[in-house]
Amino acid sequence: MSVEVFATTGDLLAGLDPALPHLGEVMAEASRTPGFIPHDARWTPGERCVLAYRVTSPVETDTFAAWEVTPDGSTRHDYRADPALPGLARAADEATVGDLLAARLDTGVVRGCVIEPVRYRPGSRCVLRYQLRTDAGVHVMYAKVFRPTAKTAAETAEKTATGVPAVLTELATAAPPGLLAQLVVTWPEHAVLVHEGVEGRRLSDLLRDPAVPTRVRVRLAYRLGTLLTRLHGQQVAAPDRTAADVLQVVSESLAAARQADPPVGRRLTAALDRLSSWQPAGSEQVLGHGGFRPGQVVAAGNRLTILDLDGVCRCDAERDLGAALSHLLWQGVRHAGERSTLEAAARAFVAGYERRAGRVDPDALAWWRSLALVSLAARRYRRLEVSGWRRVPVLLDGLERLVAAIPTRTSAPLAGHLLDRHAMTRALRPDLVPVAAEPAELDVTAVRLIKHAPGRRTVLKYTVRGLRPGVPTQLVGKLFVQPHRAALADANLRALADGPFKGEGALRVPEPLPSPLERGLMLYRHCAGVHLDRLDGMAAIAGVQAAARWLARLHGCDVILPRRLDLSAECAGSRGWASLVADREPDLLGLVWRLADGWARAAQLTPLGADVPIHKDFHAGHVLVDVAVTVIDLDEVRMGDPALDVAHFCAYLDLRADPKHAGALRAAFLEEYAATAGRPDLGRTALFSAYTWLKIAKQLVLGTGPHRCPEGPARTREVARALQRGLECLDT
Repeated sequence: MSVEVFATTGDLLAGLDPALPHLGEVMAEASRTPGFIPHDARWTPGERCVLAYRVTSPVETDTFAAWEVTPDGSTRHDYRADPALPGLARAADEATVGDLLAARLDTGVVRGCVIEPVRYRPGSRCVLRYQLRTDAGVHVMYAKVFRPTAKTAAETAEKTATGVPAVLTELATAAPPGLLAQLVVTWPEHAVLVHEGVEGRRLSDLLRDPAVPTRVRVRLAYRLGTLLTRLHGQQVAAPDRTAADVLQVVSESLAAARQADPPVGRRLTAALDRLSSWQPAGSEQVLGHGGFRPGQVVAAGNRLTILDLDGVCRCDAERDLGAALSHLLWQGVRHAGERSTLEAAARAFVAGYERRAGRVDPDALAWWRSLALVSLAARRYRRLEVSGWRRVPVLLDGLERLVAAIPTRTSAPLAGHLLDRHAMTRALRPDLVPVAAEPAELDVTAVRLIKHAPGRRTVLKYTVRGLRPGVPTQLVGKLFVQPHRAALADANLRALADGPFKGEGALRVPEPLPSPLERGLMLYRHCAGVHLDRLDGMAAIAGVQAAARWLARLHGCDVILPRRLDLSAECAGSRGWASLVADREPDLLGLVWRLADGWARAAQLTPLGADVPIHKDFHAGHVLVDVAVTVIDLDEVRMGDPALDVAHFCAYLDLRADPKHAGALRAAFLEEYAATAGRPDLGRTALFSAYTWLKIAKQLVLGTGPHRCPEGPARTREVARALQRGLECLDT
């Protein structure tokens, strides 16, 4: 990251992100401090910004300093004191490193060790350069320090298939000579790997260098493709990463772009919506780099060596191909004079891969390349690379042409127009005019995005004029990636609105409206009220009692819904949740799989209860309290065991409230529910409580669901607590 990245950025962000009032002060302080050079940034609008600066000195070795800015203030620390990298202090200590290497290397007496920090990403990883002076001369090595995946070396040894350092150790041992930098030594107790230094030039520099003949650059790109086949052919266990996993991560990265440049944010969101409408079926997964691009390869003579496999995983082959192609396109945007050569290099890269691995799926390659471009564009904003923001629209032109060429399989045709009130007026008018009080005045006057779940649905709020005389009406629109799900959700809502919750009583569901269901969009009137999870005291007690009456009415009605609870599918889904938790919180691998396996075994042995309509996602955040109580988000309703809803609601009460308050709320809810529907079976309630706590753990690591927690140790504690609660439920 260059100095120009943060130029004037403090003043710029002070206006863009008022939730971080101290950010400008921190940047200004750093800019005034001699020797401080911007190095890395990670901006999450409204929540935090983490900044790293290289600190240079004419008399001492360079170091790094990091600031974390939150709405409450800022904290600063030296890179060696990074709480998420506890092994870094020892890995950066010259005496400690000299002793450790002398004990493990056959290089004679160690006469001295000079350590230079090379790259640092706060809370994530750090690269150090070791110059070891021995009787045989100077030996150059590089150490990479990771977030730890286990608390002890013994635990690390048991996690050979999950922790990144363990995967890289196995890969370095299995890979043929020259493919990767040679592994020198591992310190699993510190989450540190040490590799031989690799001399040469980054391939990205060579490919854009006009001094290198075009034919040489194209040939290098061809060899890059053949090199990738060698990595993909390695048989090493690693975490799986599906298209849906990567979509989720990329979707979460768009907040900075939306905040800094709303037009770019809208274009990226539209592209992501289009990509979410069809995902590659996926061929046999290979060992992927996870962030492959020419800049991760060093060329020295006739040898190409792959670096930085921090994101190694098992994934579609097209993921690595698409990532490399996206970076070649970005290089062409940044170096317009070399664009034709870089385009030829991109074609040669794919040809080199297909020469060894066979033809790749062109649709899947276009999809992965497009997703990588969305991620690449979003990263410019998240990392505050301000100098690159002006080039992003040019990149998006290429992205949109690529996305348009991807075959439409299960498309959502409204996806690109959801935030355009004029386009949505035209889209909604045919359905709403028949129920409008003033059809000639029907007009969408405002649009607000509420939630976007890639690959599933987008939720928006529309303000519409003309439905009622003289008064604007608030509507909620849900666009489903698969149009048939809109039709199903609409049918379910109508069945409940016309059945047990018909009329203007005290217990309600949203009022459905005529909708363009064939285009994947369902509409209903926005419901007034305060979310129950935001109430306190007696208002909360009264709210949970009303929620209990609503749920008892749902469970006691005679509506027959088309979908049914499928325990085998839920068992499979829960194993997917466990994999996600284990990937993101490797220290909790044993705990999460004990819960997932235990729940699956218990589910096979426990007979289900009555087959009644259930909400399936019933919690206080979905209950609106006003003069009436309205329950929303009924997309998952189906026939099933009523104990699931009871357990689900109570678990989320325990998650959000302090223990004493949660106990009072839970008791009030259960007593009110039992008064109408009878007491739920304790065994089945405990079973579904365990299921819900596993779901909560999954939501915590993904940052979804009604309860959010910060990353780092606090998140780990929250996830561990959820898993422990789930195991306690299985023991009852």
